[in-house]
Amino acid sequence: MQRRSQVALGITLVSLLVSWIAPPAFSKPADETPDEAGQYIVIDGTRYGPEDGLEIDEYTSEVSPGSDPIFKQFPTDIKPGQVTPYVAWGSSYATTSESLQLRYTTKAKAAANVYQGKRIIQVCVWYTRDNKRVGKKSCSNANARSGIGDWTPGPVVSHSVWDTLNPVAPKTKWHYSTARVNPYTGRS
Repeated sequence: MQRRSQVALGITLVSLLVSWIAPPAFSKPADETPDEAGQYIVIDGTRYGPEDGLEIDEYTSEVSPGSDPIFKQFPTDIKPGQVTPYVAWGSSYATTSESLQLRYTTKAKAAANVYQGKRIIQVCVWYTRDNKRVGKKSCSNANARSGIGDWTPGPVVSHSVWDTLNPVAPKTKWHYSTARVNPYTGRS
C-alpha cells in the first residue's frame, strides 16, 4: 500500500514538473491591431492612421534569468503653463520582471497621457525566443470618449511566460510598443 502511494506521488510530481516547465505554445492572436503595413490600429471600433498623426514605436530588450526588472515609463511632458486635459492621469508604461529564474511577467498601461507631443493610446508587450512569439501579445488601449481629445486611460494588462531550461536555447527577448496620435484626436 505504501509503495503504491509513493509511486502515485512520484507520477503526480513528475506530471506537475513537466507541465510547469513545458514550453508554451506559440500563437498569434487574431485581434492584433496594426494592419499588414503597420500604418493603422483599431481601438474600440475606431481606426487611427497617418491622418491622425499615428506613430508606432517598437523596442526590444534581452531578458535573462536573474536579471533585474525592466521598467520603461512614458511620462507626460507638458511644459509649464501649457494647458492639456487629463495630464494628471499619470504615465504610460511597460515593464518586465522574472521570478524563480524561470518565469517572465510583463505589464503595460496606456494612460492616454501626452508624451513627446502625442497622446499614447496603446501600449503592447510580448516575448519572443528565436524570433518566434512566446505566449501572447497584450495591449492596453486608452479609450476615446465622445469629445475631441476626451480620453480615459486603458487598463493594466499582464501576462507571463516560462523560460526554457535548455542552456543553449536562444535568449528570450521582451518587446514593447507604443502607439501615439495627435493630442486632440478622438471621436467627434
